[in-house]
Amino acid sequence: MTTTIILVRHGETQWNREGRYQGKLDIPLNDNGREQARRLALGLAAVGLDAAYASQLARAQETARMVCDGRKLEVTALPGLAEINHGDWEGKLASEVEQNWPNEFDAWKHWPHTVQMPGGERLSEVQARAVAALTAIAEKHAGQTVLVAAHDATNKTLLCWASEAPLSSFWRFKQDPTAVNCLEVSRVRDLWVPRIVLMNSVQHTGALISGIVHKAL
Repeated sequence: MTTTIILVRHGETQWNREGRYQGKLDIPLNDNGREQARRLALGLAAVGLDAAYASQLARAQETARMVCDGRKLEVTALPGLAEINHGDWEGKLASEVEQNWPNEFDAWKHWPHTVQMPGGERLSEVQARAVAALTAIAEKHAGQTVLVAAHDATNKTLLCWASEAPLSSFWRFKQDPTAVNCLEVSRVRDLWVPRIVLMNSVQHTGALISGIVHKAL
């Protein structure tokens, strides 16, 4: 049976706006991010949801809870959906990272699949845990429609997996705040077969994402 995954990115935080690396630091939505999440909830109002999951981080949890408000759905936290651990970069502006780790920063922008975040993760590690989380959801909720709220890098690694693109293609995917992606995930014998139905849809946000400089994840 096929599981329909409504995969969304969380709304904007102040650190998103500043271009500051967040990673696994627990930064909440800002006012604009809450309005984006409110509009996301309206945009998904006609979509029947059977379950909801999010990373344990507040920005993803709050986004998912706003979508589920009035649906009598609990949001289950899954650490496998968390943002990439940026390690020593977390809390720093992109300009500071470029100054202090010029070689790693250049590699991150051009060959992201080669980078071991100082004190953090590789994209391959993020993808492994994110795919494990998503396929566990698909197995548990076969034939159902499930909301999954996660993060920029996490979602991009899932889209690489779903499209059979290598992680070197990471930057070819875009995930705006509260972006909506739809994946249909089926199990064929021992293989998970994902299909991308929709990617980075932000029609619900109107002009709320314009003018945001995406300097960091």
